[in-house]
Amino acid sequence: MKSHHQVALSVLTLCISQQLYAQTNINEANAVSDVQASTELTSNSAANSSSDETPNVTLDTINVTAKARTGTALAQKISEMPAVTQVITESEIQMQATGNRTTGDILAQLIPSLGTSSGSTSNYGTTMHGRPVQFLLNGVPLSGSRSLSRELNSIDTSQLERVEVLSGATSIYGAGASGGLINLVTKSLVGYGPIRQTRVGVSSSRDFDSDSFGYNVGQTLGYGGERAYGRLDVDYETKGGKFDSKGDRVSPDVNQTDQQDTESLSVNGSLGVELTDTQRLDLAATYYKDKQDTDYGPDYGDGLAVLFGAKPSLKAIDGANVENQPYTEKSSVNLNYSDDDFAGSGSSLSVTGYYRDEKGRFYPSAKSAATQAAEVWQANGLTNEKTVNKLTSAAVFVTQSEADIEVMGLRAAMQTETEIAGKNTLFSYGVDVERENSEQTYYGQDLNIFLASNGLNAQTNGLTYNGGPDTTIDKLGAFVNADVDLTDKWHTSAGVRYQKLKSETDTFTPIYEQLLEEYFNSSAISGTSAAYGIDYQAGDVEKGNTDHDKVLFNLGTSYQITSKDQLFANFSQGLDTADIQRALRDVRAGFVVNSDNVQPIATNNYEFGWHGKHGDTAARLSGFYNESDKVVRFTDSYTVEVVDTDERVYGVEGSLTHDLSDQWQVGGSVAYTRGQYDYNGDWLELDAVRLTPLKGTAFAQYNFDEGSNIRLQALAVGGDDRASKDQQKDPDSSALPVTGYMTLDVLGQVEMPVGRVGYGVYNLLNKDYLTVYHQTTYGDLNRLPASGTTYGLSYTVDY
Repeated sequence: MKSHHQVALSVLTLCISQQLYAQTNINEANAVSDVQASTELTSNSAANSSSDETPNVTLDTINVTAKARTGTALAQKISEMPAVTQVITESEIQMQATGNRTTGDILAQLIPSLGTSSGSTSNYGTTMHGRPVQFLLNGVPLSGSRSLSRELNSIDTSQLERVEVLSGATSIYGAGASGGLINLVTKSLVGYGPIRQTRVGVSSSRDFDSDSFGYNVGQTLGYGGERAYGRLDVDYETKGGKFDSKGDRVSPDVNQTDQQDTESLSVNGSLGVELTDTQRLDLAATYYKDKQDTDYGPDYGDGLAVLFGAKPSLKAIDGANVENQPYTEKSSVNLNYSDDDFAGSGSSLSVTGYYRDEKGRFYPSAKSAATQAAEVWQANGLTNEKTVNKLTSAAVFVTQSEADIEVMGLRAAMQTETEIAGKNTLFSYGVDVERENSEQTYYGQDLNIFLASNGLNAQTNGLTYNGGPDTTIDKLGAFVNADVDLTDKWHTSAGVRYQKLKSETDTFTPIYEQLLEEYFNSSAISGTSAAYGIDYQAGDVEKGNTDHDKVLFNLGTSYQITSKDQLFANFSQGLDTADIQRALRDVRAGFVVNSDNVQPIATNNYEFGWHGKHGDTAARLSGFYNESDKVVRFTDSYTVEVVDTDERVYGVEGSLTHDLSDQWQVGGSVAYTRGQYDYNGDWLELDAVRLTPLKGTAFAQYNFDEGSNIRLQALAVGGDDRASKDQQKDPDSSALPVTGYMTLDVLGQVEMPVGRVGYGVYNLLNKDYLTVYHQTTYGDLNRLPASGTTYGLSYTVDY
């Protein structure tokens, strides 16, 4: 059968492969059904090879099927890549995904340096190496300049073929990836002939409470021919309520929303055709929507006392009636043209056009303009603190946020193999353009209905408020990179990227301007405000624009010191930009939008490490250090400025697996991250919102001869109060301590005469704990306990 040259399906493929010298030539006769890492050092796969024979050059080969076309593909000699890399395979995902486990839960267990799952809809605060992560779906960016922090809430886990991970800053991909890249790749492989799969599953809390029950059903249909293929995956899921270790229902997350009582629909489709022996056209499309429909709301206390400082009970209160419930809706389209022999030159061309649309609605919440109103009263002569406090207690509003983000882009790249001074060299070069449009609106809720129901009922009142300006951001990038085999054991890579960022914001009325006008003209306040000569009229922020560019560099090398050991080192620069729409949300009238207010921040990242395989033991150990000399901060006058404040983040991570026998395998990982920022000459500790606390995982797995398996796994997070103590020197700090915890899971799969049964018991010991997110973000109403023991059971049949 014909040999196919596996090229990049998007520029990310080419960018990643710039850091190594290896094209993926794969014979279809040897193609496998998914990505298989035969000795992947960071993988906890279900069945690792225990051979004593180790290849001389390639420690961990990744074979990518010839027809796996929807996403990117790490090149074959991943062991030569001078950075910490990982591929999470379909079998690993399948084992972890039974029950109502989210993508965030799975990745936190399998990626050492990634932050723990929030337990909510959001992945807010999920970082690697203390920096933001660029999430992608089939090479299409899920993370933009404007983020709703729902990137991991984008696709059903059963539709994932693999997850590709590159940790550390990367100059060759562009803005937003200073912590690394995580690419979610959906299934596309069908082989020859028809493919059909049916999936069903159920989940429940420890006490089998009827409110906790959830179920999922899914169907796959596909067909592969000699020149064309197609696949369609459809999954529907319902999730019940969340119950803590005591069996009590957990209150809704009113800050970032959660997935209690939600229904979701996930669709993944792909079509492809081989135009010639070297030219291909591939289309991948996804659609995802979940919507909450719950009768439970938070306990605000009598008279909404929690909003005025009282401690919340954190109980879920029955009887809620929210007119517009939270939801997430996403769609993406990725069209790729590739030519393995462009114009007969032997070079590879890849051109990818993509489109993504994301909508999200949050839970209704109270918003106070008391601080801003007090400033106006005081400026107009009312200085009695008791009187001001009484008056401003009425400056409370209930709003519900909804956002819409639309992204479209085009990426083109070439790869050319040649020799320079007798050294095999791979040149990669290309351009990419992207436009992102975002808008956010707050919908007013009837305050009287909200008050009368103690916060359980939220009905719109017809008023709308700007959640920042409508914003358009244009990105233009160009890169060139060279990968050189200096010897058969020594590889090096160097490149440069030019990145240009432009933004335009429309004229808008800041939300606090609107709220203050409404407050001072309300019937309860207007008489007093008129007596003090206050006729408050909301002011605008005029339209503006920013324009920045930056040149970024990368340099890396890897060396195979023995047939079983390899060293690597890498320097790369990442670029982060402020979320302009979010940064402008709370400014006051008259603010000027220009390039001086918010600048992009470059991060210098250094990595070094070792990995090797000795007999039945595979291990990896690496260290990292990254630094930046700027940080975006809000000032007391509600403006935004770029402060020359140095930040540094450093740490180590490692993983190990060992085959005790043909059946038994054990392993684990550890990641330690620490960082500081300069505050008036003192280095103060960064908090757990930025840094993942000390995190470790461990597992023991038994593989039965017939293909079944059982696995016991643990995830532990270390406690830390250094940042909360240290940042007492910083009056703008809100750092909170972290209490450590550990959870145990039992999960596995049973091969049946027909099909496969999957099972999982999560939080086996019914541990009472709070996730890092619920310990460190927002206020007391967010101190929600994690789920107690939960069960999952699934059945999958291929036919």
